[in-house]
Amino acid sequence: MNFKKSDKFLLIILGIDIIFILLSLIDSFSRFDLSSFAVQNENLFAEKFQYLKFIGIAIISLLLAIKSRSLNFLFLMLIPMYLYLDDSRKFHERFGNKIASFLYHGSPYDTLISKFRYQDIGEILYMSLIALTLLIIFLISLKLSDRYDRNFLKKILKLFIVFGIFALFVDGIHQLTKGYIYKLFSIIEDGGEMIPISFITAYSLKYLFKRGD
Repeated sequence: MNFKKSDKFLLIILGIDIIFILLSLIDSFSRFDLSSFAVQNENLFAEKFQYLKFIGIAIISLLLAIKSRSLNFLFLMLIPMYLYLDDSRKFHERFGNKIASFLYHGSPYDTLISKFRYQDIGEILYMSLIALTLLIIFLISLKLSDRYDRNFLKKILKLFIVFGIFALFVDGIHQLTKGYIYKLFSIIEDGGEMIPISFITAYSLKYLFKRGD
């Protein structure tokens, strides 16, 4: 399989992301009920598609580890696997709730500012800690890499940072909004998380083919 086919793969999965985002906008700002396809709704088509990409990146990382006989890609594999488990098992919500209960004696769902809850503070603190942990894991992977792999991993790191900006900062901001702005920020947050993961999936697949040559 050549590079051009892997580039087509990137266009396909980005196209699917964009379709989900457009359907989300139609669902939120019109009378059409397309909630099954909305990126902000849990355990439906868009989120399942994101899960497939997380699992795909993990599998590709494992194959790269086997091909290169290096531990660096095994460390990398831990990141998408955790992101999948966190999103599907709602770790950030469960542990965020515990942190909020520890910091605040009332209900974690009490609001601090606007719609910003103590639960949201707990989730942000938990995700910040996890982001730091995943960054350390990534840096270990980078340290174990040769110059060739390092160039690839630096590109992946930048995409994970973009993902983190949407997962942490945009998520935090959208909790402060209301009405149509809240709906729009919900789509921007979840749609913004999907696109860098699609790039990571396609770039990882392309690199796997390149390593096989």
